[in-house]
Amino acid sequence: MANRPVIYLKAEQSTYLSHPRVSIGDVCSVYCTENNLEEGIRSIEIYRFDEEKDGRAFLSILVLVREISKKIPEGEVRNVGEKDLIIYYKNPANRESKWMRRGKILGICITCFLGMGISIMGYNNDVDMAKVFSQLYEVFTGTKADGPTFIELFYSIGLAVGIFLFFNHVPGKKVTNELTPIQVQMRLYEQDVNQSFILGASRKGEELDVDSE
Repeated sequence: MANRPVIYLKAEQSTYLSHPRVSIGDVCSVYCTENNLEEGIRSIEIYRFDEEKDGRAFLSILVLVREISKKIPEGEVRNVGEKDLIIYYKNPANRESKWMRRGKILGICITCFLGMGISIMGYNNDVDMAKVFSQLYEVFTGTKADGPTFIELFYSIGLAVGIFLFFNHVPGKKVTNELTPIQVQMRLYEQDVNQSFILGASRKGEELDVDSE
């Protein structure tokens, strides 16, 4: 008796597509002990969106296993990735204009800048930094300050440098090759959103599963 071909799937939790036809190769990596079967497995269609509308779909990995088993009944499928998948479809014709995207980015930058500035000023006011600067100036110079001093200037420069170093980013380039704190938080946020979507779809019966058709 010939050995059964073993098919490995490594599915991603979320996938973004710009074409309505979804095949197995679009949502996961495929490896088969018989290389001649891999391309056929990748091309198996598992879902199709309405071409005109943006949307998302929730699929169980069992749907992929079932479709592969139909094509290759003698195969053994092993999943080494996610068990629940989210597929986002974006119609290229519905994409925002370049100026709209730039406008949103600019709006976000302005909001973050103003919010950060107000937070820093609020903190300085709470801890009475003006008094601290005045006392430091008196310690170093022996005279009382009668207005802004060089200490405020050094503090402002150090604060700006500290922010750039903390966020691992200066205009045009990253300070190091490590992920920035914002990138890490965005990845965690994306995972939380996907998990919430998956849980909600499962509870509402919106997830495409082998026993839901």
